[in-house]
Amino acid sequence: MNFKFKTYAAALLAVSLVTSFAYAGNPAPAARKHTATKKAATPATPTVEEQIQALRQELQSQIDSLKTSLADKDAQLKQAQQAAADARAAAASAEAAASSQQQAKPHYRKKIVSNLLMLEKSHGCEKSLRGFLC
Repeated sequence: MNFKFKTYAAALLAVSLVTSFAYAGNPAPAARKHTATKKAATPATPTVEEQIQALRQELQSQIDSLKTSLADKDAQLKQAQQAAADARAAAASAEAAASSQQQAKPHYRKKIVSNLLMLEKSHGCEKSLRGFLC
């Protein structure tokens, strides 16, 4: 009887191990309920009038930016023209000053020569300095 009991216990242990491994594998997925999915609401397509209005707004913004850019460039051009005019005026005044200095040099030279000649006459060395200066 002891032998039968051990055999019966071993068989029971083997059956329980086989069944536990069967359940330990992948469990069967639970049955799913079919749920109705809602369709995503499609956005309404814009009408032709809305498309035209959007294009008008886009073009108007481009026109405004071009006007601003043109105004900036005009201001830069005016500044450059003013700077050029100022430079021309400065050049003209410098040229006039240089011209007046050139005209003044012969006048001073004549005055210096006449003063030296007067000194020559007073000291009696007219021939020596005249040859040097003339």
